Formats: sequence, C-alpha cells, structure tokens
Amino acid sequence: MSEYQYYEFHALDRPLTSEAQAEMHRLSSRVNLTATSASFAYNYGDFRGDPYLVLAEHFDAMLYITNWGMRQLMFRFPLHIIPDDVMKAYQVADSLEWSAEGEYVILNIELREEEPDYEWIEGEGLLAGLVQVRDDVLRGDYRALYLAWLMIASYELDFLEEEDEAEAALTEPEVPPNLQALSPALRNFINFFGIDADLVTAAAQTSPKAEKNSAKLSAYLDQLAAAEQRSFLERLLKSEPHLDVVLANRLRELSDAETGTLPAGERRTIRQLVTASQSVRQQRLDAERQEAEIIHMKKLGKIAQQQDRLWGQIPALINQKRANTYEEAVSILKDLRDLAAHQQRLAEFQEKLAAIRSQYPTLQGLHRRLKEARLT
Repeated sequence: MSEYQYYEFHALDRPLTSEAQAEMHRLSSRVNLTATSASFAYNYGDFRGDPYLVLAEHFDAMLYITNWGMRQLMFRFPLHIIPDDVMKAYQVADSLEWSAEGEYVILNIELREEEPDYEWIEGEGLLAGLVQVRDDVLRGDYRALYLAWLMIASYELDFLEEEDEAEAALTEPEVPPNLQALSPALRNFINFFGIDADLVTAAAQTSPKAEKNSAKLSAYLDQLAAAEQRSFLERLLKSEPHLDVVLANRLRELSDAETGTLPAGERRTIRQLVTASQSVRQQRLDAERQEAEIIHMKKLGKIAQQQDRLWGQIPALINQKRANTYEEAVSILKDLRDLAAHQQRLAEFQEKLAAIRSQYPTLQGLHRRLKEARLT
C-alpha cells in the first residue's frame, strides 16, 4: 500500500493575499487552492514547505493526517489573546505545545501512533468541521484543550509502570464547564484524534454546568477608564480582528477582581480517570444490552402474532426462484427460529424447516443460504 499524507490550511480572519496564493503554487503545482484555503495530498513525496511557518505566515488553522498514525492540528492566535495561565495549564511536551511566532501564538496538537488501533481515513473536508474549535478557544471555551490533554495523557499512561513517579505530572488541569454537552466541532475533534468516548464521559463527571455570561460582563463596561474606552473604539474603527474577545477578557479581569475566583476542585490523575472510564464503559455496555433485549423481545412479540402468516409466505417466496426472494425467505426463517428458541419449540421449528428443504431438494441457491444462515 502506498503512503498517504494530507495537509490542509484555512485562513479564517482574512483571505489570502495574491502573494500568499502565489507561494502556495510554488510549494506545489497540484495544490487545491481557494481564497481562504490550501490543501496538499501526497501518495509519494513530501510537502516542500515547513507547515509550521506556512501556518504562522498565512493561515489560522492546519490539519495533517497520514495513513501511518500521525494526526495533527495547529491553530494560530493573535499574541496576548490567550491567557498565560491557560497556555501553562494545557501544555504537554511534544504533543500539546504553545509557541510564539512574531505577532502570533501557535498551538500544536499532535498524536503519533506507530500502530494505530483505528481505521485510517482520508483528510479531505475534515478541517472545515474543526475550525470552530479555534473560535471557541479564543472566546474562553477550553474544552478542546482539556480533551487534547486527556488524549495525550491517556496515551502516555500506556508507557508508565504502576505508581511511576512520572504519573504525578499527569494530573488533570482544571476541568472546563459543560464538558458533558459537546458541540459538533468537539465531537469532530474527538473523532479525529480517536479519543475514548467513555474516558470523556468519566472526565465530564466533575465538569460544572455554566451559562455564557456576556450579559453579566457588560455590567463592567462603566469600570473602564475613559481613555481605555476610547482606545477600544479606535481599534474597532480599524477593524481589529477579535476585538470583542479582547474586550471580554478585559471585562472578565474586572469581574474576577470583584467577585474573586472559585477554588479549583480536586484534580484527578489520568490513571484515576482511566479507571473511572472502565466503570463508565461497563455501565454503557450493560445499558446497551438491556436496550437490545427490550427491542428483541418486542420484535419476537410481533413475530408471534403473525407466525402462521409468515410460514405461509415462505413457499411463495421460494417458488419465485430468485436470489432476493431466497434471501427474504431465509430472513423470515431466522426470525421464526429465534421465536421458536424463545418459546422452547425448536424441535417443531426443525420439523417444519425439514419439510421445506425436502420440498425443494434441487434449489442449490436456497440450500446454500440456509447453510450460511446456520439454519441447517
């Protein structure tokens, strides 16, 4: 099998300049280019540029995926817009990293698995479903950052022995609000990186529920000095990107200074979270089995009400001597077999089935399908 590499870049805050578009063509004559995006697919060869620098200079989001287990997302943010304590809390060497680049900060999230246990997928179209994550982080929603930490810490746990001292570094950051109510973009994020859904459910057990407080923040507008208010208005006239985020962060500072910050809850280690996820998984599987049993019993009840009619349909279907009618007859027989097993009348079922088989001894297509369905 040939290799597969896919790079995709999106410009979210402003379209690409003509110079940037020309540079994309220089990187590859086969680039798929629009005014706000560029994508590159390789089955042989490699990307001729530095993805990090291409993002830092021209784009706001990048996705990279390969068929050998590499998955990567990078986002570019305006400098000083993400609080320093947030970047420090969500930082894991080589896998979840922030770095300054000129007027921007680059967030790099990557997962390298030598033997991935999920089926690899092609990357075309995936980034469009993930770019909302960047806007969420800009606006103070750090659920994606927590999910990235969760993924990386659980992956690193596989390489640690029981009670390894390094596990102390794998204590969770503060759990963000509303982790139990995931947006489509966050679900796409989980799917892209193959994050264990039961682990997410376990982690969300201590996540507080919170509403957006934009209206509450507006109450602090009057606390801005006149010079600061004027500065925000002048920057608004210059169409500064994400000025609303900058203003919200400033008002949040004023709000925190007045109300104080809530004490952080007890932090769990990744081993505790993984253990909790095993309990969550068992509960989920038990619930799924119970639901499947309820559905199965309802189906058997319907079959029981019409079993005479179903037995009568089978000869008519077989006599048409077509593949699709053979398959329909076999499907009905499987339902009737399940009903007989539930009613402890399998011997009666086998007698009726034997009579059907003896009535059509030469229909090889029918007999093959009966065998494949394990009815004989």
